[in-house]
Amino acid sequence: MHSPTVPFSFLATENSYEESRYIVLCVPYDSTESWASGTRFGPAAVIEASRYMDIYDIELGLFMDKLGIYTLFELPVLGKPESSMMELIEASVRRIISDGKMPVLLGGEHTISLPALMACKDEVEHVVVLDAHSDLYDEYEGRKVSHATVLRRVSELVKDITLIGVRTMGIEEKEFLEESDNVKVIYAEELLRGNVEDLNFNFLRDKGVYLSVDLDVLDPPQIPCVGNPEPGGLSYRSVLRMIRKVIEVGNVRCMDFVEFSPCPGMRSDAYLVARLIQKAIGYHFLHLRNQ
Repeated sequence: MHSPTVPFSFLATENSYEESRYIVLCVPYDSTESWASGTRFGPAAVIEASRYMDIYDIELGLFMDKLGIYTLFELPVLGKPESSMMELIEASVRRIISDGKMPVLLGGEHTISLPALMACKDEVEHVVVLDAHSDLYDEYEGRKVSHATVLRRVSELVKDITLIGVRTMGIEEKEFLEESDNVKVIYAEELLRGNVEDLNFNFLRDKGVYLSVDLDVLDPPQIPCVGNPEPGGLSYRSVLRMIRKVIEVGNVRCMDFVEFSPCPGMRSDAYLVARLIQKAIGYHFLHLRNQ
């Protein structure tokens, strides 16, 4: 394990931006949260937890510090007007992609997915979202752009969206889904009754994919502090398997992990999120190496 003197970067890596393939972009934005604020503290908590993780991954057989991971900490979006936040995130993600690197965004609330997708929409044909909520309101609390409307706005940019782990929605969202032919939902109840390994993601094959993981997809006992907790969620292992399946089948061009709001005095939740991100990067590295 690392000592606390190591750099304040994801996994305490000391790679330069130029030599890195994966750029962890910390985005502490939570200005539209409708219940509990605090997701702005998520990136720092996850970075801190990751510094104490072992660099060698038993499952993957990889030394994670050899994969080329660099941390951009933190984008100055807190308290900024919505338009400024959107422009800053879009420009940052666009630069990372133009440099031939893979953006891994760490939020912050789910709204950050929209400007990130705007930066790479020309390379993305399918958006896959793991989430307890459908986030398909057209407007929420007077906002057209918020954590509750983000996937409605995304549906206006990308043809196909798959939502996984949904277990609550408003009637407006349900009516939108009934009329939509480009948004597919795999409900949490279906996953809890069946076997995650039986899920077929062949519809992603050879397609550019944006992968968004809202941490409230997990069951609250595992991640109790998120923007909007919802009971009846998925296990860490189930979420991990789905992330791996998506990455192994699709051509993931950008990832984000959002809506984690650290619990005071707790460390295991931030560590779990850090491990999910570490695994996702490792799966992506192996996928590219095996092509």
